[in-house]
Parts: sequence; structure tokens; C-alpha cells
Amino acid sequence: MEPDKRRLGLRHLLLIILVLVIILAVIISLRQFAFKKESDPPTALVALLPRYRVIDMDNTGIITDCDRDGINDQKDILKGAKEQVKDPATNIFSGGVDEPNYYSGGDPPPGYALCTDIVARAFKNAGLDLSVLVDEDIENNFDHYPLKQLWNQTRPDPNIDYRRIQNLEIFFERNATSLSTFFDYTDDANLAQWLPGDIVFFDMNDDGFTDNVGVLSDFTTRKGIPKVIYNYIDPGFTVEEDILGKESITGHYRYP
Repeated sequence: MEPDKRRLGLRHLLLIILVLVIILAVIISLRQFAFKKESDPPTALVALLPRYRVIDMDNTGIITDCDRDGINDQKDILKGAKEQVKDPATNIFSGGVDEPNYYSGGDPPPGYALCTDIVARAFKNAGLDLSVLVDEDIENNFDHYPLKQLWNQTRPDPNIDYRRIQNLEIFFERNATSLSTFFDYTDDANLAQWLPGDIVFFDMNDDGFTDNVGVLSDFTTRKGIPKVIYNYIDPGFTVEEDILGKESITGHYRYP
């Protein structure tokens, strides 16, 4: 009887081992199939981050430093523009905004702006006061500006003149370095002509009239196209967006 009991115990042990092996095989097999919830692979972080243009702004031939802070004017203008993206100002002409467009002293309250105010505030960061600079040029060259024709003005008004894009466009044409308005991001030589801190005018409606102005950023699209810092009716506040290769460019300047 004793050998029979031993054989029976051995069979039970083998049977248990066999069952465990089968269970283990089933578990391994199930893990290889799509019984678990599937998910898309995560988006690479690099695709979500902004791209910078690696440009040595101290080695571009720009040496003017109006505020004598050790930073050239081009870099200061860029910094002044980028600061305005952190707390975007509402466009005064956007829908539903009940805000006047004439202010004693010129500059609107910090929470409001037009496209020209973005440029003027960026210039102030470099120690350059466009309200003074524009009106000095108007005073000495009144007939070059459309004050009489458009607004029936007989004398300069520093509170508003520099905030009107028609005047600002003439001022830059007369006093800044005029650069190419042709843009091609696939041409390295052409792309090199567009520096962060440059001032660019646009015809957003393609109606033949300039209606927007902004400052070139050091942020780019994934294609390497420089973004523009501006404030326009659409979207209605200060933004840093890709419009350089999309909208009609009417002017491109570097001051001075």
C-alpha cells in the first residue's frame, strides 16, 4: 500500500505543477494581446516648446545704446516688445471695448493699446521716445506728413501723432534703415535680413493700405519663420504670432 500512496502523491504533485505552468502561460499570453487600454504615444516635448533664433545680437553691427545701459538699442527694443506679451493689452478698437483713443501724454493705460503703442512702448525700453521723435520730424517736415489731409491738423500734436500708423510709417521711411519687404524663409541669405527687434508694417486686409505694425521676435515657428509681436483688432490683444509669411508686408525697418 505504501508504494501506491507514494505514486498517488507524486501524480498529485505533477498535476499541480502542470496546472501552475498552464496558468502562468495563459497570463503571459494575455499580456501580449490588446486586452489592456491602448493609448497614443505621448507628444515629444520638443514639439511643444518655442524655437529661438540663435543670433548674437551683440555682433550685428548695431552699436547705438540710447539709454546707456550696456545693451544695444535693437536688443532693448526686442526686450521691450517681449515684456508686453506677458500681460497682453486689449486692443482699443476691438469689439465691445469702451475706451477713448486720445490721451493726454499719448500713451494709453497699460491694459490698452493699438499696434503703434506696442512699438512705442518697445522703443521706450531702449530710451527712445517716439512721441518726441515723430513730432520733431513733423515740425521740421510738415508737408511730408498727411496731418492736414487726413485729420485737418495745422500743427503737430504729440499726444496722438506718433500713434497714427500713417505717420509712423513715414517717420520710419525717413529716419530708419529701410530693408527688404520680400520674405523667403527657405533662403538663408534672405532670412538673415530679418533680425529680432526689426519693425515690420503690414496690410492685413490686402486693400492697399498699411493697417498693422509689429516688432520681430526671436521666437520662430517650427519652420524657422520669425514670429511678430503686435496688437490688432483680431484677435483683440497683444500677441506673438506667425504672420510674417502670411500677411502682406508693406515696410521693414531697423532703427536708426
